[in-house]
Amino acid sequence: MVTRFAPSLTGYLHLGHVLHMLHVWGLAKVRGAKVIVRIEDHDTSRARPEYEAAVLGNMEWLGFVPDEGITSGTAHQGSAYRQSDCGEYYAEVLNTLYEQGLVYGCECSRREILEMQSDGREELCYPGTCAEKNLPLEGNTVRFRTPAGTVAFRDLALGDCCQTPIEQCGDFSLRDRNGLWTYQFCCVCDDIRHGVDRIIRGEDLLASTGRQILLLQALKASVPQYYHHALLCDDTGQKLSKRQHSQSISHLRESGISAEEVIGQAMHAAGFSPAPTPVAITHALHRIAVG
Repeated sequence: MVTRFAPSLTGYLHLGHVLHMLHVWGLAKVRGAKVIVRIEDHDTSRARPEYEAAVLGNMEWLGFVPDEGITSGTAHQGSAYRQSDCGEYYAEVLNTLYEQGLVYGCECSRREILEMQSDGREELCYPGTCAEKNLPLEGNTVRFRTPAGTVAFRDLALGDCCQTPIEQCGDFSLRDRNGLWTYQFCCVCDDIRHGVDRIIRGEDLLASTGRQILLLQALKASVPQYYHHALLCDDTGQKLSKRQHSQSISHLRESGISAEEVIGQAMHAAGFSPAPTPVAITHALHRIAVG
């Protein structure tokens, strides 16, 4: 079994990430799994090198050591575990989909797509306006031809789930018109390349599962098992944000707090009382992990 921790470089780690790492490393320990750390910096317009240094340094300080992938000692080296270093690989996978007729170029702007939406939608849904225009991929958004129908899967935390990507998001983007790869595409490519067969992540990414399964199937890859855990939220009920430096692990660390206290705070915020040690989280998750 292989799982992964894959932080994006759009801000600093906070207590929500600590809880997530406890889920990842705790479940991996129960299952005897390998943990990979990769850096999701596909959005090069927002990624900043100081975020990577802080993420890796704080992981090491907290005691979360990967079996494979990016560490503070490899932070400045090219790697198959950093998305900004993998453009050629993504291009090869995209070409595989293109040869099957599963992608197309789209010239619609975000404003035009917004104008197509019905009231009350939570997510933009692209109706396939450019699907038959035979536009080139270069210089246009590249979209996946999302098949009709539902995608059913069993989540290890939430039970049986069913999603209909064609109604949720329509033909979703794999690369934008500026050549930037999207989360949905890079995530799937990386999971295939790294042999990830257990995906542990927050409930905020649950909606991505169906469309990622469709991509995996299109690429004739095995579908991993999924486990979506609850998120930590602030006093207003919003999930913790990387942009709030006062809540970041770097800020807590600078204040003189110990790594054990940070882990305790994350567990207490998640409803574990008294706040347990890293060993206790393993026991707390054992029933789910073996289910």
